[in-house]
Amino acid sequence: MEILLNYDTSPLNPALKIIIPLIFVAVVGIYLYVRRYYSLKIRNVLDILLLFAVFIVIAAGLRYFGDGTQFGFTKDYSLRWFQSLAYVAAAGFFVLAGYKLFHLYEGEEK
Repeated sequence: MEILLNYDTSPLNPALKIIIPLIFVAVVGIYLYVRRYYSLKIRNVLDILLLFAVFIVIAAGLRYFGDGTQFGFTKDYSLRWFQSLAYVAAAGFFVLAGYKLFHLYEGEEK
């Protein structure tokens, strides 16, 4: 069990780095296929949540590359800044989706 839980020696580590993006791509494909069945208001909220997920994936990808010093970035100008910006953008889209969802049926009769 210790081999599976050790980050450096676990076979799960490289496997999950391949499997998780494939699952994300499959789920996005399924969403794009079925989104036509939703009303416009719900679709707008779901599209914003999809943008949230895309920025989270971008931030996770930047985290995977670390500082980026291997390919030209410095410690002062590293990929961590872009990772933080991606997380801020994702948080903004998440708040916007919540706002849209909160006001989804505003103005309609109950």
